[in-house]
Amino acid sequence: MDKKIAIVTMWANPNYGSTLQAYALQKVIRKWGYESEFINFCPEKRSPSYRLSRLLKDVIILGCRPKVHLQRRRIRKFISSHFFVSPPYYTYKDLCDKADERYSAAICGSDQIWSNAGGYINPFYYLTFISKDKRISYAPSIGYNHVSDDILPKFIEYVSDIRFLSIREKQGAEIIKQHTRRDAEVVLDPTLLLSKEEWEKEMKQMGNISGFENYIFCYLLGKNQAPIQYACQLSQFTGYPIVGVETKFSQIKTREIKRIVVGPFDWLRLIRNASYVLTDSLHGTLFSIIFRKQFGVFKRFRDDDPICQNSRIYNILDITGLQSRLITYEAPPGTFFEERIDYDKVQLLLDLERHKSLMFLERAISAVHAS
Repeated sequence: MDKKIAIVTMWANPNYGSTLQAYALQKVIRKWGYESEFINFCPEKRSPSYRLSRLLKDVIILGCRPKVHLQRRRIRKFISSHFFVSPPYYTYKDLCDKADERYSAAICGSDQIWSNAGGYINPFYYLTFISKDKRISYAPSIGYNHVSDDILPKFIEYVSDIRFLSIREKQGAEIIKQHTRRDAEVVLDPTLLLSKEEWEKEMKQMGNISGFENYIFCYLLGKNQAPIQYACQLSQFTGYPIVGVETKFSQIKTREIKRIVVGPFDWLRLIRNASYVLTDSLHGTLFSIIFRKQFGVFKRFRDDDPICQNSRIYNILDITGLQSRLITYEAPPGTFFEERIDYDKVQLLLDLERHKSLMFLERAISAVHAS
């Protein structure tokens, strides 16, 4: 059996962003002719208490948030249909014992796998299960503006042992440089490695699933109701109805928004076919840019919040020259959306960054295989 490339990311997390960034990374790697699979490291699944808590959680979501429950089921169905996944590894020792024999390289991918939430650093997300010369990081995110002192020594050790080092945000590169003296290349989220045309080919049929010719798509992850009020104002200004997708933490409480349940590709179609997109989500922002939409993005956190993750949004807006798409509520929706986005300029910037990111990933994989 030929060796495969191992991918470590939050591939099983049932939300659109995590699912589609994982899908894109595996798609690019396999397009280059490499076999790859997501590492199914799941020690908790042997625990009866975990299985019970998971069942209770699903029952609670079904009873209290039935649309969110159905949405999660559709995402999981997408994952089972589209992802290449390894056999389960129930212990870290088992993974360490088999990794070098089974895998020619390992990539820890995008999403906030280096956020180390809760003050715990997981060696799995730094590829410590495989030989150092096989380790590649592609666009992992620290998310926050610091690394906790109690885990900093391990963070320095693990990052220092990654052969080809990249990060998703400039702020993360600065943190790594400060603590390890290493230069981490800033690369694009995997979703941006595929062009608009490639995503449309993946999605196949471009039907208007909402039933509307013109509509505003509202995708929010935060609990703040101000963005919903803003969306309603834009709806009054344009005369367009609002289509929304509920998420785990946000709940749409107004009848002015049509709530629908969709899988990942239909979620993409909602963005692709919308007249306007309003979001506080990184991947809502990324796909708005990919599909050349008129969009506005809200801050989900205060900038002085200890768990602020706004840098992820700032980073992509800086890269594409779209800093003006950050909604401050000072300008009414009509005024804000009168400033149309010049996507010809955006595309030039995005193409340059995509080329650099693809070159980094292809160069890293080739070098690992050559050694």
